[in-house]
Amino acid sequence: MNTATPPLTFKSYFGNIWTAFRTIFKGLTITTRYIVAEKPVTIEYPEVREVLPELSRSRLYNDVENCIACNQCATACPVDCIYIASTRRDKEAPKIKTKDGTPIRLNLTQYTIDTALCCYCGLCTTVCPTQSLTHTTDYEYSQYTVDEMKYNYLEEDIKAWRDRIVK
Repeated sequence: MNTATPPLTFKSYFGNIWTAFRTIFKGLTITTRYIVAEKPVTIEYPEVREVLPELSRSRLYNDVENCIACNQCATACPVDCIYIASTRRDKEAPKIKTKDGTPIRLNLTQYTIDTALCCYCGLCTTVCPTQSLTHTTDYEYSQYTVDEMKYNYLEEDIKAWRDRIVK
């Protein structure tokens, strides 16, 4: 059995050169057509911010003033990134209600979400009976370390987010 390659002929040599030029020209034509016809999609961030769809799932926010500490969001969370602690309210304490009229029977002592673990599935927001836990369209919350991605919603600086990100 002869495994030697056939000798290169004059016709096949120039045929290969022609095929190379033709394919390069075809590729450059497609590239040029794309460059000329397409509009640029780059935005000048942070001067220009992209408007996200209203139902996008970005930063979670819990309006702790309307949270009844029912623990349903922590139970529904598939990655267990919501940490809730509460105590019973005294019977003599004044009756308080959420903005939708639901009575608050527990004092919320801890409400922390570890956003480094969160998969932004939205299950926690769908089970919230008072709609105090919501996804916002705020996407600018990067941190330098993973430990800084735990947000305690009872802290005053995080409560101040309410005016900025809740519509």
